[in-house]
Amino acid sequence: MTNVSLEKKELQNILKKREMVTYEMGRDISDSWARCISKGLDPFRGPDHSVISSSELKEIKEKNELLRKIILPELELLYSQIAGTNFMIAYSDKNGLVLDTIYDKTCLKTDVGKTVIPGSIWAEKICGTNGLGLSVELKKPTIVSGKEHFFIAHENISCFASPIINYDGKTIGIIDASTDSMSREQHTLILVKLATRSIETKLFVKKFENELILSFHPRQEYLSTTSVGLLAINGDGLIVGANNNAKIMLNGLVDLKNENFNKIFTSSFSSIASDLLNNKILKITDHLGSSVFIVKSQNYKDSKYKKLDKIKKILPCKNCEDTRFKREKCILIKSTFNETNNISAVSRKLGVSRNTIYKHLSKLN
Repeated sequence: MTNVSLEKKELQNILKKREMVTYEMGRDISDSWARCISKGLDPFRGPDHSVISSSELKEIKEKNELLRKIILPELELLYSQIAGTNFMIAYSDKNGLVLDTIYDKTCLKTDVGKTVIPGSIWAEKICGTNGLGLSVELKKPTIVSGKEHFFIAHENISCFASPIINYDGKTIGIIDASTDSMSREQHTLILVKLATRSIETKLFVKKFENELILSFHPRQEYLSTTSVGLLAINGDGLIVGANNNAKIMLNGLVDLKNENFNKIFTSSFSSIASDLLNNKILKITDHLGSSVFIVKSQNYKDSKYKKLDKIKKILPCKNCEDTRFKREKCILIKSTFNETNNISAVSRKLGVSRNTIYKHLSKLN
C-alpha cells in the first residue's frame, strides 16, 4: 500500500473517531490534515507547544522594531473593532512565531489566551491545522473553525488569519484573530484582511517615500480604499515599485519593476505628469485595452520629490493642433523621446520614420 493510500486510510480513521465522517471539509483544510498526518502528528495526543525563551523573543522583537511600529497601531485598531466579543489579536512573523498579542481579561482565561502567547510557534508542522499556521502555508487569508483544527485540544477555537505581503510579493508576517467560540463570521476575516492591507500600504509608502506614488483602480470611487493598485515612479518615469493589487490588475503586461510607464499604459508619463502633480484624477488605458482611474496618492510628500516638479507639460506642435489624432501622436513622439533620448528607439517603439520624429523634435527644440 502506498503512502498516499495509508494517509487516506488514516484520515478516514481519524474522522470516524472524531465523529466527522459526514463533515463537509474544504479542500484547504483536508490538504492541511493530510500534511499533518504525513508529518506523523497525532490529533489525540495533543500538540507539543513550542515556546521560545524570553531573551530570544526580545531579540527577535528588536530586529523587527521598525516593522512592529507600523503593525502595532493596526492591531490596536483591529482589536477596538471586535472588542467585547472574546477575541484576541496576534501578530506573528512569516514562520508563525507569535510576537505580539492583544486581548481582554476574559480571553486570558480561555484556551486561546493560554496558548496563543508571545513566543509561541503556531506553524502547521507543530500545532497542526490552525488559522495562523495555514495562512503561513498557503500565503492567503484563512478561516479554521472548531473541529477543523487537527488537534482535538484546539477544537473549541476559531481562527481568522491573513498574511502581510510586502512590496516584492514576500510574506513578512501574519495577523490572526482567535476566539474560543465556534465562530464562522466572515466579517471578522474581512476586518483582519483590511488590517493587513492597511499595513501593506503603509510599508509600501515607507519603502518608496522618496518617489511619486500613484493610486489606480478601474472604479473611481475605490481610489481612496485599500483595494487600489499602487505604483512608485522615479524621476525618469520608471516604475520602481508595485503593490500586490497593482500586479493583479495589470497581470499579462510587462514586468512592472524598472519598466517605462508607457510600456504599460497608452499615455506616456511625461504627457500626464503635470496633471497628476496637480491632483487631477485621470482615466487612462493599458495596452490590453483596460481603463483605470489614476491619481497621485494621498501619501505622496511633495517636499521629498524634486525631479518630477521640473517636468513641464508637453504641448503639440502648432501644425498638429487641428485634430485630436495629430495632437496625441505629436505628444507621444515628444514624450517618448524625452524618456528614451534615442531617435532609433522612438522609431522602433512607435513604428514611425526617423524623418517624422525629427520634424516634431525640431519644433520641440
